[in-house]
Amino acid sequence: MEKEHELKIYKDAIDFFGNTSQKIMVIEEMSELTKELCKELRDRGNIEDIADEVADVEITLAQIKMIYGIDKLVEEHKDYKLHRFASRMEQLKTNTHK
Repeated sequence: MEKEHELKIYKDAIDFFGNTSQKIMVIEEMSELTKELCKELRDRGNIEDIADEVADVEITLAQIKMIYGIDKLVEEHKDYKLHRFASRMEQLKTNTHK
């Protein structure tokens, strides 16, 4: 789907349902993803259900970023955290091979 169309759908959902409702929705969707991952760890889940819940979480998280106007800030935090994570993995690899 085209990015601009996707953003319009998010904005329409926020306008229609309201900020509070969409904040509650992201919490519910994260909970459903948690449940599916737990089921899979007990050999009772499946990849389709996990993919479905990941999609729901990504959609609702995009709305949260829109509500708070934090898309750029989130990207900055992700870049910092990914760099830090990569450095930690390198340190662990180095320490493991000693």
